[in-house]
Amino acid sequence: MSADKRTVATDALETLGMILAEGQKRDAIHLAVEPVVAEMHLRPGDHIRIANGFAHRTEVGKGHGIVDPFLIHDVRKGERFWFVMYPRQVHSLRHVWTHPDFPDEPGTSAATPAPAPPAISKEESKAWLQAFCATSDCPAFSTVMELLETGNVCSEGEDVCGHMDEEYLHFSGLDAHGEIPPEFWVHAENLLGRKLQHHPTYFSCSC
Repeated sequence: MSADKRTVATDALETLGMILAEGQKRDAIHLAVEPVVAEMHLRPGDHIRIANGFAHRTEVGKGHGIVDPFLIHDVRKGERFWFVMYPRQVHSLRHVWTHPDFPDEPGTSAATPAPAPPAISKEESKAWLQAFCATSDCPAFSTVMELLETGNVCSEGEDVCGHMDEEYLHFSGLDAHGEIPPEFWVHAENLLGRKLQHHPTYFSCSC
């Protein structure tokens, strides 16, 4: 029985994303993937661009890759998912991979250590939190940040109060529903300049 003489240049990865000619055989491939966070509502297979670990929808072929095409439901803003890089883009692939637009992980290069991930500025965190509060079922950015800053908020003369514990960021007198993604706390602590005791995972209210 003769051995298969195909090389890397003729493997399926070379023609993935193209219309195939006759004669192609069954194969298996490696694709570069990385966990990222949705900056907006995304669908499986959407073409996306990645910036600082956050995924934005873009034109076909104009980004870095696609949303995990095997997902069976959409990705909501703030959720984490596998980003699949376009084929033939990485500079190396041996269980770990490199690409000029993404920082290396330790072990990807014997010559140089992996660079530190870019720091997120307070302005970027403030903009992220303002956008999140504006598009989520929660009180205004200023009200949420007052609660995070003090641990408790009550508006004098109004029936509006709030508190936080391990599970809930709670408001009385204001609508507040839904999940709080982990990225919310990364930006909140960056903006506040300190660690918070609790990282609740849900908004709640009694209104």
